[in-house]
Amino acid sequence: MEAADQKLKRLRTDLVNGLTKGVIDDLVDEMQQASVINTSESEEILQAQATTKSKARCLIDTISRKGPRASEKFIDSLNKADRELSTELSLCLVKTDASSSDPKQTSETSAGIGPVVPTTSTIPEVPTSDEWIIPCTQQHYKEISQKTGEVYQILPKQDRKRLALLINNIDFEEPAMNRKGAEVDEKQMQKLLNGFGYQVEKHNNLTGEEMKEALIAFSKREEHLKSDSTFVVLMSHGLRDKICGKLHNEDKEDTLHTDNVFNILNNKNCKGLRGKPKVIIVQACRGTNLGHAYVSDSVSDEPASDYEEEGPFCKVHKESDFICFCSSTPDNVSFRHKQNGSIFIQSLVDKMRQNAAKYDIEEIFFQVQKSFHNFAKQLPVKERGTLMKKFYLFPGI
Repeated sequence: MEAADQKLKRLRTDLVNGLTKGVIDDLVDEMQQASVINTSESEEILQAQATTKSKARCLIDTISRKGPRASEKFIDSLNKADRELSTELSLCLVKTDASSSDPKQTSETSAGIGPVVPTTSTIPEVPTSDEWIIPCTQQHYKEISQKTGEVYQILPKQDRKRLALLINNIDFEEPAMNRKGAEVDEKQMQKLLNGFGYQVEKHNNLTGEEMKEALIAFSKREEHLKSDSTFVVLMSHGLRDKICGKLHNEDKEDTLHTDNVFNILNNKNCKGLRGKPKVIIVQACRGTNLGHAYVSDSVSDEPASDYEEEGPFCKVHKESDFICFCSSTPDNVSFRHKQNGSIFIQSLVDKMRQNAAKYDIEEIFFQVQKSFHNFAKQLPVKERGTLMKKFYLFPGI
């Protein structure tokens, strides 16, 4: 039977390609708390390594060198931190219970490393969206939802019809502007929103005018009357106050002004969402300032790298019940990995699926910002937050 440390070595390349920054941060914390690694090793993994892949390599190599027992603890933590990746790599741990009448529960083993002793924590048996996103407990929901003056109330699951809009411009008329890796962001965001119970209306490769038309049509959807909230996700190149359409280039402007997003969805023009939280997520740059280690699409004399910048973005006017979370501060770029997608979306998905069971949306955004502490080239920012109460997603409720 293959030992856990040998399994990690065999799957090293897949793990390096699959682990995201947020998951790596969580795994390092758990391994340090379990005394598998020490403070110096933790700093070596998180601070001395420049890219997500180099962090992943350092983490896996450090754990596998410590032998089978340390590797088993790592695999157990990976199951909790990223169930989907564990399933893809056949690393899922299945608990055994001698008192169970289900033969599957008494005969299965944990990814070739022997039976797993039952613990007090529950590991989901089948990976679904609700399990990929950690569910909220009934007790926590009751405690928080009773604060009706402080918290937006959600509608019962059987009655509500939640909608979300996702616009992702990947392919542009100018081939050099194509956004490699953006399809990964789209897949992850759609999975996340589906897991929170939103039906996602998705559009790709729109012009500026087509983006405006899609927003107007979305604002008029009758389902909003039976919804308690919405998400609008916009991913493209950008200017400080505009989002680029697929026809945009240096010689021809094709953009959607950011104010249009808020004007179309405000309390006057979108009655179905009046008084309900509206979360705007923007993956795009807001300027041209660059870091030293990565390459801008617009700079042809720089060497190629695994990351690209997105091109600048936006500022919004004040509206009630809105919160906008942008991938970078004004005048700065935001980075996107050509295979793994943008750093911002990776961190946002990780924090939301793991922490929405406990925290409101603004606290989760703060956690995303903290995850960029050691990445000085980019910092996400909340824009014009006008939520009147705390917005909890209460996954699973």
